[in-house]
Amino acid sequence: MASKTLFRSAAVLAVASLLSACGPQIEKNSADVDAISPSQEIPLQDVVSSQLAPVTLGGSDYLLLASEKRGLVLVDGDGEEKLSLDGGTVERFALQQLAAEQWLIAVYDEDGAELQLRLLDTDNGTPRIRYLAAMPTSAPQVALCFSRQAERTHLFAIDESGLGHEYVVHPREQAWEFTGVRPLYFGEQVSSCTVDDRSGKLLVAQPPLGIWSLNADAEMDEEREVFAAPAELAGEYFGGLWLDSASGNLWLTADDKVIAFNINTPAEGAQFKRTLKDLEPVSAVVHRGQLLALEEESDRVQRFQVELPQPAAEMQAFRAPVEIPRVRASGQTAPVQSGGDAADDPAIWVNPVNPSASLILGTDKKSGLNVYDLEGKLLEQFAVGRLNNVDLRPIQHGKFVAIAAATNRTDPGVSLFGISSAGQVEYLGLRNLEMEDPYGLCVYRKGADLLTWVSDKEGGVQLLQIAPGEGDVDWTLKPLANLQVDSQVEGCVVDDEMQMLFFGEEDGGVWRLDIAAFLAGEARPQLIAPVDGERLAADVEGMGLYHAGDRSYLVVSSQGNNSYALFSRDGSQFVGHFKVDINLDKNLDGSSETDGLEVSSAAFGSQYPQGLLVVQDGRNRMPSQTQNFKLVSWADIAETLNLQ
Repeated sequence: MASKTLFRSAAVLAVASLLSACGPQIEKNSADVDAISPSQEIPLQDVVSSQLAPVTLGGSDYLLLASEKRGLVLVDGDGEEKLSLDGGTVERFALQQLAAEQWLIAVYDEDGAELQLRLLDTDNGTPRIRYLAAMPTSAPQVALCFSRQAERTHLFAIDESGLGHEYVVHPREQAWEFTGVRPLYFGEQVSSCTVDDRSGKLLVAQPPLGIWSLNADAEMDEEREVFAAPAELAGEYFGGLWLDSASGNLWLTADDKVIAFNINTPAEGAQFKRTLKDLEPVSAVVHRGQLLALEEESDRVQRFQVELPQPAAEMQAFRAPVEIPRVRASGQTAPVQSGGDAADDPAIWVNPVNPSASLILGTDKKSGLNVYDLEGKLLEQFAVGRLNNVDLRPIQHGKFVAIAAATNRTDPGVSLFGISSAGQVEYLGLRNLEMEDPYGLCVYRKGADLLTWVSDKEGGVQLLQIAPGEGDVDWTLKPLANLQVDSQVEGCVVDDEMQMLFFGEEDGGVWRLDIAAFLAGEARPQLIAPVDGERLAADVEGMGLYHAGDRSYLVVSSQGNNSYALFSRDGSQFVGHFKVDINLDKNLDGSSETDGLEVSSAAFGSQYPQGLLVVQDGRNRMPSQTQNFKLVSWADIAETLNLQ
């Protein structure tokens, strides 16, 4: 138990070098009974295989084998060969069933130093393997596994140095393509991988450290942890991961043993652990109630008659989380200059004369303000400090047709910007506040007056008037009121017509405040949409209002589950939610961990005819870069959620 606790601790990487030098210290497990002998040996002809997997085609059972001499070989249950590739050196493959009579295969061919995609199907009932695509690699690949995400096929490939890559593999016209999603880092000695699509977990065997578990979805935190530590694996070399999705058992090999864990409860220890007599398997599977095992570079498959663990009870009760609808990204901005968690909050300036020439303002909270066009091109940067939240409203004053305000955390206060009718943005300077750490901000109009709510990260929320002076740049902030809140507030938005403030208590939910009643001392905020882990998952972050008459909505960033919740305009009714997904046609990744957002119902041309949603993307993939903002067509949102 001490060894298990050690490997589950946050210090596992610090222990790794010691383990690599000394090898795992493992006691002989008294649960290992006498070694078992095979009940049948299935001979193979000149295959030289180190991996096998069962497949079913046309109602018949087969075994697919990696071949160091002939690429891939398919045999029936008696070992009779049915087909093979014409050469190639393959030690590892990944397998995924696409349809009843179709299996997708990924292999690393050593001779060509490339990843290859193949399709195993039938032609008039006869099995065949067809070529789909290939991609050269810079290093030999030692582990391959498929994942199914949002009806897409993802491939994880890890090379001998421990550098992994995630790809979307997909058909495009007459061929298939590999679209890179992100890199993954493990270190040397990875031996195999598999993905549990029910839980969305990627499992990676890495002797001598153990078996890692991490989220397969690139838009989620990795949450890397040890699925099984070396002491539980009872072997110096382990790997050959194979998941029996029907029973919920993860099978693997470790020296001369075959082991199985309940995929949902690995902490309970192995459900099956048996020593194989005179055999050190590198690949083991279960098929039709029998255990099949294969040695390294072997020409025989061993079949064992042995009592197998029962299917996990949890598999019957297990229900995957309800899938949130997905809407494809339509565009994206250039990445922000700063690394790490930097992009934060956007605002949209609608050009009243030429909507297609409108602007997106986005904060880089380590640097300042960026200005983009609707194609996402960076037009201008204002390095004026650590700007967090930004908002704007149209107002006619001198040469400016709009004023934008942003909280500045470098020198506590609010930075102001003017926007001219030609779309020129001008910095108007900083207005200091008596506030420890200006954080959230939203601007609104009351008649001719321009006002803003500003939250203190460690305190309450202040209401200020942004008052113009004699000249274009002579603006001041006039405190009007203070609102006490129970915890941290960042996202907020005001319905100017209704004079209603909505703000997000990050761990609590969405609150609504009648501004006029509050200023008259007659109202307090009301919690109208509490965090429940499904519709809203903490943290509650960005907010925006989509104005379109009876089809107006409050849009909220539900950061905890990487989604966006739609409520009725007054926030009282939940309408639906969605995630922003990959757009393979434009080579765009989705969005996740969103801080700020903004939405507009203006018609911005053919790409955004019903309006535009802009969201901060906390993990910018395809390829991995610094953070940016994703653009989503409201027409696509309306279609996906069937908004009437």
